[in-house]
Amino acid sequence: MSLGRYVKTPAERKRYAIDYSEWLETGETVSTYSFSVSPTTSPVLEIDATSLADANQTIVFFVSGGVDGQQYTVDVQATTSGGQIKEDTILFSVRDAA
Repeated sequence: MSLGRYVKTPAERKRYAIDYSEWLETGETVSTYSFSVSPTTSPVLEIDATSLADANQTIVFFVSGGVDGQQYTVDVQATTSGGQIKEDTILFSVRDAA
């Protein structure tokens, strides 16, 4: 599922969160998650400082870097304590500040 499109400059480092509370079953939590970014040409869009918040129902992460004029696709895969696997996509467009 596409979670949205965002625009950032190459110099910005921004915080984002994915809230799965509406999707999870009662008592279920996110147990593991992973990110994949494409394209992977340097300098790549970076995902860092990832963590779980809100009783392990929200994935928090920071996005930095990227090349002006490039669009990046970030794929997120979350696995839950109940064995569900959720795949989501976020698009980031990088633009120099004008």
